[in-house]
Amino acid sequence: MNKARLQGLSAGIIFTTTIFAGYYYGTGLFVGTTPTAEEAKELLVKKGFVVTLPMEEAKKTVQPKDPDKDSMEKEASKKNTSIFTYTIKVKTNMTATEIADSLSKEKIIDDAAEFEAYMNDREFSKKIQIGEFVVTNNMTYRQLANTLTH
Repeated sequence: MNKARLQGLSAGIIFTTTIFAGYYYGTGLFVGTTPTAEEAKELLVKKGFVVTLPMEEAKKTVQPKDPDKDSMEKEASKKNTSIFTYTIKVKTNMTATEIADSLSKEKIIDDAAEFEAYMNDREFSKKIQIGEFVVTNNMTYRQLANTLTH
């Protein structure tokens, strides 16, 4: 391709981009496309994400008691008199199976297959984040899943 053709192609791309930008901004279509915080929160909740408050606000907010959660925690504390803490390092492309095996090996969970099924059934396995997470053996599956997906 010679220099003149390349310059012509570049000019055409710039001209087309200018036309599209002029139409987009000139017609006012972009106004109101930025959602408010509440609209964004609603959208995320509808998509299955868990939206939490920032740390400072969460400390101020009183959480309602969940009787099921309390009973699960009491059962867990009865079963395990000693608490094990483990820092799991989730790497790129790490699967729920690998995470469950690692947690089982470190005595954080009792059954790797059951935890993996929990993660897959509730689609937490698609939302696992990369990083280091501190977990304990008295955490419920839901707490573990929330920790791994935030």
